[in-house]
Amino acid sequence: MLKKLSILLLTIFMVVPAMAQPEESCECMFAPRAGQWEFDLVMGQNQFFGNEARLSTTLLPNSYGEAIGSTIGKSVEDDAAYVTTDLTRTINIGFLNTNNLANMIGVQARYFITNRIDLNFMGAYNVNIQPGKDYVEGTIFGMAHSNTSNVGFHPETGTYDVGDIFAHKAILASVQNAAIGQLGSNYYFTVPNERINPYIGVYGQVKWARINAYYPAYTGQTVTVDEISDENAKDGSGDQYGDNLPIELYREFGRAGQMLGFGGGIAFGVQYSLMEGLILGLEFSPVLYQYTLLHLQINGQTPYYASNHNVSVFKYPQLKLGFRF
Repeated sequence: MLKKLSILLLTIFMVVPAMAQPEESCECMFAPRAGQWEFDLVMGQNQFFGNEARLSTTLLPNSYGEAIGSTIGKSVEDDAAYVTTDLTRTINIGFLNTNNLANMIGVQARYFITNRIDLNFMGAYNVNIQPGKDYVEGTIFGMAHSNTSNVGFHPETGTYDVGDIFAHKAILASVQNAAIGQLGSNYYFTVPNERINPYIGVYGQVKWARINAYYPAYTGQTVTVDEISDENAKDGSGDQYGDNLPIELYREFGRAGQMLGFGGGIAFGVQYSLMEGLILGLEFSPVLYQYTLLHLQINGQTPYYASNHNVSVFKYPQLKLGFRF
C-alpha cells in the first residue's frame, strides 16, 4: 500500500509542474518566420503628389499665349510673367504630402523570405474622368435693358438680360491620374523579448501624377482676326475686316501636365505583437531622397521640363496595424 501511494505522489509531482508551464512559452510564435505573409494597414502621411484636387490648376499650362510654366503662388515681385521661383511651394512636389497620422494611406504586403528578412510592397492608384460638354447658346428676346449695355447678349461679359434664356457653359474634358509604387526589404533584429521586433531596411519609390485636358468642340468664345481677301492678297491690299470668329479655329484643343518622382530611403521601425498574428508597428524614415521631373505640354508647342531634388531627414512617421499568418 505504501509503495502504491509513493508512486502516486511521484506521478503528481511530475505532472503538475508540466501543466503549470505558462502558455506563452509553449507553442506561441511572436517573431516572424520564413514563409509567412503580413498585411499592414498604413496610417500616416499621404504618399501622392500634392493635393490631388489641385492638379488641374497646377499642371495644366495656360492656352492663351502666356509663358508655359508653373503659375500658382507667383506675384509681380517674382517677375511672374517670366520666372517661377519655387516649384516646391507652387505645386507641392516634396517627398510626401502633409497629412496627419490618423489618415489611412494604403495597405502594405510583406513576405518573409527568412526569419529575419522580408520583401515588402505598397501601391495606390486614383483616376478621375470628367467628360466634356459643348457650350449651348441662349436665346435673346429683348424684353429688358441692361444697366451696362444694350438689349440682349453682351459679348464683353458673355451675359444675357433678364427675360432671355441663359446659355449653358462648356465643360473642359479631363482625365486625372495619380499613382504610387514602393518596393523594399527589411532586416529584423533579435531581442530577448520575442514580442518586440525592431527592424531596419531600404526602399525605392515611384510616384506619378498626370492630367490630360481637352477643350470641347464649341466653347462660345470668340476671337477678333484681321484678314485680307484672297482677290487682293498678292499686292497686300484689299478689304481688311475684324470678325468675332470661333476661338476653336485657332486654339489647340489638347493640354497635359505630369510629374514623375523617383526616390528611395532608409526605413526604421519596431513591431509589437499584441497577440499571435496581430501586430502594432511604428515606422519612420531617417533619410529620404526624391528626384522630381515636371513636364507640361500643349499640342503643337515645345515641351516644358523642370526638375527638383528633395532630401528629408528623420521625418514622416507611419503607424501600422498588421496581420501576420
